[in-house]
Amino acid sequence: MPATAIEKNITADDLAEMGVNSVAYIRPKTVDNREMWFVYAAEGTELACADDENEAISMAIDNELIPVSVH
Repeated sequence: MPATAIEKNITADDLAEMGVNSVAYIRPKTVDNREMWFVYAAEGTELACADDENEAISMAIDNELIPVSVH
């Protein structure tokens, strides 16, 4: 007998909560005419900012998060 799948509608909030303790999103943002790189938790909380992308990625990794770039 084949395994049956349980169908569930997954919301964007459900997906965010799945990675909240392990994924960090990295994206650029202009602040005072200067490009900064921000680190966000999966659910959107701003965690940190850096002057460049590599520094933002390092911050995420140093805090045991998996960095993911958002464009």
